[in-house]
Amino acid sequence: MPAYGVEHPVQQGSRLLKGAVAGLCAVLAICAIVITTAIAYRFIRPAPPPQLAPFGVSALPLPVGCSIHYVTAEGDRLILEIGGGEECRRILVTDMRTGALLGQFQFPPQ
Repeated sequence: MPAYGVEHPVQQGSRLLKGAVAGLCAVLAICAIVITTAIAYRFIRPAPPPQLAPFGVSALPLPVGCSIHYVTAEGDRLILEIGGGEECRRILVTDMRTGALLGQFQFPPQ
């Protein structure tokens, strides 16, 4: 006949195993909640736009005697209309992020 308050060794081992399983389930549940929250947070809050370094001074080809008649911006492009004479008529297209001249349209006299 077993004494009161004394557990059998197999019963004590199974309690310990049940406690370990319950603890690991809790850890897995916490990890699942953290991962799900991180994924949802990234979908809700978009990434900040990349910080662009300033490009400094960009020299654009403007012949002597010519002047800028019109300037407009479209997206990340800066478009300049040059005038002042027949030889000056052109449109310059630049990249506002880098300051580089992407191209130009010249209108030669006919």
